[in-house]
Amino acid sequence: MANQFYKMNCIDTPNQNMSESLSAEEAQTELYRCMTEYDSFESKADAALSLGREYLGVKNGHLTRIDTDSNHWKALCSTDPPNGEFPPGLVLDLGKTYCRRTIEEGPIQLHHAAEQGWDDDPAYKRHELPTYHGTALVVDNEPYGTVCFVDDEPRDDAFTEEETMFAELISRMLEYELKRERTQEQIERLDQFASIVSHDLRNPLAIAQGNVDLAREEYDDPEELVTASRALDRMETLIGDVLSLARQSEDVEETSPVSLSAMVEDCWASIDGSQATIELADECTFRAAESRTKQIFENLFRNAIEHGGEDVTVRVGTLPDADGFYVENDGPKIPAEDRDKIFETGFTTGDEGLGLGLAIVSGAVSAHGWEITATEGALAGARFEISNVIVEQSE
Repeated sequence: MANQFYKMNCIDTPNQNMSESLSAEEAQTELYRCMTEYDSFESKADAALSLGREYLGVKNGHLTRIDTDSNHWKALCSTDPPNGEFPPGLVLDLGKTYCRRTIEEGPIQLHHAAEQGWDDDPAYKRHELPTYHGTALVVDNEPYGTVCFVDDEPRDDAFTEEETMFAELISRMLEYELKRERTQEQIERLDQFASIVSHDLRNPLAIAQGNVDLAREEYDDPEELVTASRALDRMETLIGDVLSLARQSEDVEETSPVSLSAMVEDCWASIDGSQATIELADECTFRAAESRTKQIFENLFRNAIEHGGEDVTVRVGTLPDADGFYVENDGPKIPAEDRDKIFETGFTTGDEGLGLGLAIVSGAVSAHGWEITATEGALAGARFEISNVIVEQSE
């Protein structure tokens, strides 16, 4: 997402101090423009990293996601190309990166790591990067990751105060965008809840109330009682779903290691799927809030049975590159034009449902900071891929 302004004002030569050709004021102005004009967080991050790379005169810039409990380091965005050493999506051992020190100690600036006494550091031994500038990102009072700029050649001089301040500005602005994105998601989920409570709950409640009144007047007519009973059962289910959806506004705060196989077994046992078949393709352990993750699997399993029939086959497995997991079935495919709509509250292709199940799934996924995509699977039916998950690396 590099833009014409700094392409014209900066010479794309590694290890050259680009702040000599782009003033601090010009760089800040361009950064503010990127944050204002670009829509998605990813496009803003890409533009900011490209601008920071040019201004600091280094080879690459990275936005990382870090989990200290599982020693997880992942490049969410990177100026490095897909065939580079640190491309987007790369997962590393946090203990062998400079970023671990950035999270523990604060901003770090290395212009010649070996001469600065870092040649014994595990990060230097592993990657031999002499140049590194790292700043931590904190979201909701918890470490989120880092913004770091690196080069495989040493710099002649240390990073200037202006360069450090600009790198810090990039970090704070991306931090703000992450917080704003989370807040907007919470607002949207609360709006969904308010809409459902004020509209969709009234109809089944009126049915129940009306039929109970009829039953009291016509005591000897059981049909009204049956109708009332069904309506009340429907209301009970609906209230449970609505409350689950309302809880999606609460972001996950504490996570623990979760076994995929154990989660699948537990959730499958809790649904009415006696004629359906469950398959586990492979195993992994990932960090999650167990109760919220159960909402994901249980609703995806119920969705498969509802749309694929009682004898549907459901398969669960892991995504490539240890990025997450998937749930697929051999039921009907999801039309391409509906794959984004199905996660919206109220969207349904059936006659009975109110379109809450997949909205609950989407909310639980978002609360973890994960992403969900609907596509076609190997079983030729619907496939749901949950990515950006912190998967613990096997020994």
